[in-house]
Amino acid sequence: MGLDIQILSVPRAMALKATDARLGSRYDKNPRWQQVAYERNNWDLHALLAALYAERGGTQDEFNDTTVRLYKRDLQLLRRSVYGRYDSPMATQIIEHMKKGRVVYAEASF
Repeated sequence: MGLDIQILSVPRAMALKATDARLGSRYDKNPRWQQVAYERNNWDLHALLAALYAERGGTQDEFNDTTVRLYKRDLQLLRRSVYGRYDSPMATQIIEHMKKGRVVYAEASF
């Protein structure tokens, strides 16, 4: 068993509470959900997402089996802290989904 991080996007019209936007919920059965990226055992990315979750008022003790919505401003942090360089493939994929008017969520489970 290890850390799995899913980055998902959904059309803005379907945007909902981050707690409802998780794999295994009734919402992920909708074909309009798209997987943007998947990371395995990237603990630096997990730490960044956990910090965003806590900053936005997350109620669970740890960022596990829960989601956080990502915004464009979060991508600067993602690019610099996780990958140590400005351009990262994951950030580029997230931006492409946002440009199409999609809302992006991150979910971690371990």
